[in-house]
Amino acid sequence: MSPLSLTKPQDVTPPPSIREPPLTPPSTDKKPAADAHRVIALFEDIQAGRNIKGDNWIEFQLAKGAFDQIQSTLRQDGPLSKFVEASIRCDYDEAIRLLVVRMPTGVHEFFIDEVEDDIRSQLKVIRNRPDRTAQFAQNIRPARSTEIRFATSKSRYHPDISFGHKDARFPGLIVEVAFSQEYKHLRRLAENYLLDSDANVRVVIGINIAYGKVSRKATLSIWRPKLSKTPSGYDLEAEEEVTDEVFRDDEGNPVEHTGLRLHLSDFTCKRIAQEEMGDEDAEIYISGTQLCRYVATAESNVQRAMREEPLPDGININKRRRSTTPPEEIRSEDEARYIKQEKRAAKRGDYDVDYEHK
Repeated sequence: MSPLSLTKPQDVTPPPSIREPPLTPPSTDKKPAADAHRVIALFEDIQAGRNIKGDNWIEFQLAKGAFDQIQSTLRQDGPLSKFVEASIRCDYDEAIRLLVVRMPTGVHEFFIDEVEDDIRSQLKVIRNRPDRTAQFAQNIRPARSTEIRFATSKSRYHPDISFGHKDARFPGLIVEVAFSQEYKHLRRLAENYLLDSDANVRVVIGINIAYGKVSRKATLSIWRPKLSKTPSGYDLEAEEEVTDEVFRDDEGNPVEHTGLRLHLSDFTCKRIAQEEMGDEDAEIYISGTQLCRYVATAESNVQRAMREEPLPDGININKRRRSTTPPEEIRSEDEARYIKQEKRAAKRGDYDVDYEHK
């Protein structure tokens, strides 16, 4: 990859966002069916290309029972259910009944791809080492946005990046990338990952990227589970060991930053890491400058992907679409065969009834 300029601010349109409805507890008289209808209507609009606002982050504060109705409706509509599963990322926090519909932008996806590829490349290097970390690294798999569910709740999440051991139920490493207006929700999301997985998720990385002409700032946060002894037992909490550390300034320039430092043992739960590596470990490192370059690359890729070739001028061109193929008509011999099969089935049915009456 050729280095890109890190000093010239990129003119990137900020992704739109709405909050629908405000994040407030639902009223007691709110109908769950109404909430379910609004969410399903949004899914249908996106499927039909009618989401003209281009909103990439939409929140629904659901009434009790609405989430179950949404799931029931999707189960009854196979095509829509498959579309939602393949094209729309939904996070649901059961504790506050908040459903978030996420549709990442091009910048978001390009940046995620760069970071994931860097981690994968470093894992490949570790796999060639002569120690126990090599075999452990062989067992680490990327899962990208594979849905995460917890047994104790209906909550479910689709992280931006996730890596985990092939034998572990939960990924050990999760990375979430957010635009500025969404970043406040990452703290709660990180807490849910760490606590609801019973600390099986070992580290959550939050990257906040500001898009627009006003600021190009980008920051890094890191959360890990912390188990503390108390008079009554132990407290498990999400500790934010790195808080909004800037690695790109408002002009889009890299600033002095320690970068992202991870250990191979972060990629799965403690027990598996101990069993396979013992006291050995390895480091995964992405510098702050490299993170900044990945943001600039993502922005540049979106801007550059605007070329298209028009059709020739001065000539008449008709766009001929293939007609919809009508359902294949049943041939006469097939129809006769189906009639015979139906008669045989009817005779068997009569025989079974007579036998039961005897």
